[in-house]
Amino acid sequence: MTRFISCTLFCALLLLWGTAGMCTTFDERLWEKYAEIESSSSRGKGSLAGLYLEPHQLGEVTAKIPFADLRVVSDRKEEVPWQIVSRRPEKRQEEIPHQMQNLSHTENGETWLEMLVDKQEARANAVEIITPNTDFSRQVQVLGSSDGKTWNTLRKDGVIFDITRGEKLRHTRITFPQASFSYLALKIANGGAQPLSISDVKVLQESDSEEQTYTIHGTTVKPELNASRQESSIIVHMNTVFPLDRLIIATAERNFQRSVEVQIKRGTGDWEHWAQGTIFSFDTPAMHESQLAIDMPEVATKEFRLVFKNLDSPPLSVTSLNGEGYRRLLVFKQQSDHHLYLFWGNPLAQQPQYDLAGIVSKQKLDALPIAHLGQARPNTKFAGNNARLPFTERYKYLLYIVVTLGIAGLVFLQYRVFRRVEQ
Repeated sequence: MTRFISCTLFCALLLLWGTAGMCTTFDERLWEKYAEIESSSSRGKGSLAGLYLEPHQLGEVTAKIPFADLRVVSDRKEEVPWQIVSRRPEKRQEEIPHQMQNLSHTENGETWLEMLVDKQEARANAVEIITPNTDFSRQVQVLGSSDGKTWNTLRKDGVIFDITRGEKLRHTRITFPQASFSYLALKIANGGAQPLSISDVKVLQESDSEEQTYTIHGTTVKPELNASRQESSIIVHMNTVFPLDRLIIATAERNFQRSVEVQIKRGTGDWEHWAQGTIFSFDTPAMHESQLAIDMPEVATKEFRLVFKNLDSPPLSVTSLNGEGYRRLLVFKQQSDHHLYLFWGNPLAQQPQYDLAGIVSKQKLDALPIAHLGQARPNTKFAGNNARLPFTERYKYLLYIVVTLGIAGLVFLQYRVFRRVEQ
């Protein structure tokens, strides 16, 4: 009897161990969709290639962590390492040395300021005015000259301002087409107000790598007004769930400023703070500046709630709202002698950890061969949501039987020990 119980326990433990081992390998029954990865004709085993993840191909993201459920799998059911890279623009800024001179005022009360660029053939495209003043608004012209005598207008509708209306808003940088003039000048229209105190001016050369984005359209619903809090809010339903990095608001209104809080809905159904930003649009004969985008941490959600701080102004009329996300490039190891497939659609999948991060960070992404995703297909071997549950939840009764047999065996062994002691 003792031998029988021991064999039973051993077989049960072996069954549980074997099942746990099976759960650690790729099991295509747990994924809902797949598509073949159509790689370039010139591919070597282990070499890297890229695949752009597009909303219209993958559909809605269901994983708790965006793209955590992606698996690149060979036709031998072997997982292939991958790494996702966000194609955010790389911003570079260089301050160009210069000498500030001839700070004066014209007969019309305008502030005139010249700058002699010390670096030959420097190509400037922005200036930032440093001033301790607050609560101001000024129109600014930017001019360039080769000899300091004949001036060419680079921008005539620039504007700088410092406005406090609930939320403080300060804008003192002016961009203009890239120019290599030896002299730059600023003409600031004071409009009868006290001239600004200019502490310094930074001459800048800014450059951004090309921005690669996709757009998700949204539908605004449920506008609400909270008069006691001087707030209005709207709820936005996105057409599909895909990672977003900013929201862009469209409105026909002009000459306004609003602080906007972005909220997302969590599993409990409550709204929680996600991002904060300020939007504005100034369109007057002296000012032409607008900012209608709100940057935010990456998030994939179906609904947003935007809360506008109106103070005493009427609610802002929002005509539409779209989301923008930076394109994601999935970098993977090619397999020269095998077909590769991308599986997705498993909300319970954990984020895999591969050793590609260090390698991918050193790659020139634009030089990688780009693969394409074939037609998305439903996985006919998908076993349903119950198959994703842990083994102990899918086979509760088997676990109960094993535990019961184990306890019975221990009781029996204890009984045998007591009998021998009594004898």
